[in-house]
Amino acid sequence: MSSSNIRDKDEALKDWVSRLPDDILVNIISRLTLKEAARTSVLSSRWKYLWTYASNLNFDASKLLVNVYEETIEEERLRYMCWVNKVLESHKSLSVNEFIIVFDLDDSHESNISHWVYTAISKRAQKFELNLFPALCWPPASGIYEFSQGCYDYLKSPCGLSRVKSLRFLYFDTVNVTEEILEFFINNCPNLDDLRVGRSDNLLRLKVVGSLLQLKCLHIDHCNNLEELEISCPSLLSFKYFGPEIKLHVKNVPQLVDVLIGGGHGIGKGKVIGPIVNYFPQLKTLELHVELNEVVYQLFRASGLIQL
Repeated sequence: MSSSNIRDKDEALKDWVSRLPDDILVNIISRLTLKEAARTSVLSSRWKYLWTYASNLNFDASKLLVNVYEETIEEERLRYMCWVNKVLESHKSLSVNEFIIVFDLDDSHESNISHWVYTAISKRAQKFELNLFPALCWPPASGIYEFSQGCYDYLKSPCGLSRVKSLRFLYFDTVNVTEEILEFFINNCPNLDDLRVGRSDNLLRLKVVGSLLQLKCLHIDHCNNLEELEISCPSLLSFKYFGPEIKLHVKNVPQLVDVLIGGGHGIGKGKVIGPIVNYFPQLKTLELHVELNEVVYQLFRASGLIQL
């Protein structure tokens, strides 16, 4: 094939792409990583700002932490925060499908993190993940980031209430949140179907209760100060708990089919497993990371699953 024919084919392809409407091009760009999406700005004057309407803001840079050292971690943090803020300064879309933050940050970076929380809610994010798990040591040297009162006040305002209703998926890891804040999300996000909380020292109790809740997945992981959890949620399909022994109250979960229970010393004494014994027969998946002692054996026997 001659070089002129190749040019003709390239021009034809370029003309075909240029005829696509902006919303389709933005949809295509949104499937790229943020760095790939930003590179499309050099293609032509028309493409220059299309990436700023991308619907997926995924700032997961955890791969950069694989080979990070104590001497370089603060430099990596600064670079990460500059990247996120630069993208957000350019981003023009009023709503996003996902807003994901995954990096080693702590309470010393409170102003940046709180700004991102505010932005995620303001942009009506359907999926919001804030994962600040440290790469080098636990607990973080400057303390775990605490969900700020300013962010909570915004959530409760008429503007915040109207925008948080879009939320479908919420995941906090290494973020200190209280029961009041989590229950606000549970009770004011009618579309919320997946809630995951990990490593929150401020979480002492939690109620997931309501006949109108649409929640399908509830995962609680290593919230080591949690004392009590109450669940009454007809839509719940999956419940996973990994942590210390707690007072667990479970009722009205007719669709529950997937359960994981595990944790440290005392988790096999029955306080966590006992309340879900009555639901064992309806389960499709049961995963237990506990000591198989006499208490657990008797619970299985009472449930009729001892022969499995």
